Amino acid sequence: MIRLEEINGKNVWDILKLRVGDAQRSFVAPNDVSLIEAYIAITHHGKAFPFGIYDDETPVGFCMIGFGTDDEWEDAPAVAKNNYNLWRFMIDERYQGKGYGRAAMKQIMDYIASEPCGHAEYCWLSYEPDNAAAKALYASFGFKETGEGDGDEAIAILKLKPQDQKDLLTGRFAEMAKEILKGRLAGIYLHGSAVMGCYQPKKSDLDFLVVVNTALTDAEKRRFMDRLLKLDHECPGKGIEMSIVTKDVCDPFAYPTPFILHYSRMHTDWYLRNPEDYIRKMNGTDKDLAAHITVIRNRGIRLYGLPVHEVFGDVPEEYYLDSILGDVSDAEDEITDNPMYMILNLTRVLGYLRERKILSKKEGGIWGLKNLPERYHPVIRSALDEYESGKEIGYNSAMSREYAAYILGKIASEHKKESPEREIQSINL
Repeated sequence: MIRLEEINGKNVWDILKLRVGDAQRSFVAPNDVSLIEAYIAITHHGKAFPFGIYDDETPVGFCMIGFGTDDEWEDAPAVAKNNYNLWRFMIDERYQGKGYGRAAMKQIMDYIASEPCGHAEYCWLSYEPDNAAAKALYASFGFKETGEGDGDEAIAILKLKPQDQKDLLTGRFAEMAKEILKGRLAGIYLHGSAVMGCYQPKKSDLDFLVVVNTALTDAEKRRFMDRLLKLDHECPGKGIEMSIVTKDVCDPFAYPTPFILHYSRMHTDWYLRNPEDYIRKMNGTDKDLAAHITVIRNRGIRLYGLPVHEVFGDVPEEYYLDSILGDVSDAEDEITDNPMYMILNLTRVLGYLRERKILSKKEGGIWGLKNLPERYHPVIRSALDEYESGKEIGYNSAMSREYAAYILGKIASEHKKESPEREIQSINL
């Protein structure tokens, strides 16, 4: 797996050992020169990001990304101002011809797309006119020569496309998990509103399930959480919600499902206040995982690793029902505190019981408008408006509680049709 790793005191000596062949030495500066240039740029108010290129744990190359200009770069080309620059790029002579260059370019462009220095219009680079291999590689990624030069080198530019913030954050989460968990990682899966076509930056969270082959050490959990909180800080809305489970509880499916680490913003203060306590105690079982895994099996997205149906076995319907019914069990009390969530969640639970449709909150609201009495349509429309606009909306508390009681009664009735021999313990009627 090709990845980028920041240059640090531990890996710098390995990177300094990397070399290109004799025929290429006029095309690219040695890595020690590049690191000196990075130091000079940074100490003169410039930006430089040197990385080792790794295949798992093996260093195979080096790259350096820049942004803008520093105080001393008086003859910088015009495109350099406020734009990204692939400043240096090399693959060691031992690893050339194996596809590492193209794979590394993909990682480099993903990093630039993450906008570490903010938005820019272009990424630019330069190369010796005789370097046909570099020219072909860069052209395949969309770089086009401008006819201008940086000294004796030809300049090529790529117009950067604004990246959807959701996709950007999702990609960064996956890269973070791959970097930290390495060989323990079985897969990373996206679920929730982000895969159901109704993600709303002001109201939604990004839902991830990470599956590992073996349990993590406390030190690995700390590294993961420290990086996760930095990424979560950049997320809009409700941020990131994430669970890590071991592969053995996914097939055959275990219920209530054990997890070894969990995070959502409601836990941020706990972790910051006492990370050791958090790492020690944040594990156990979670009935919600039955619903999450059902969504993954039906509509989820694999971000990395094994295919969904090679990891997750069938979730028995009784477990899925217990999970979603538990989520609305206190709806009559909670609907006044969180009306939008409860109104839409109630309709999607009833939609599943009646039609076996796995619905998002938005889809649940639309289903409710088609299938529930008109008396409750204003309540549902208000919830949909708030969900889609992100703006707080006032609700009639009495009507909201009436709506909750009505839907809970219908849910109980539908469930009793399937299991008349037992009372529904998970709903307060």
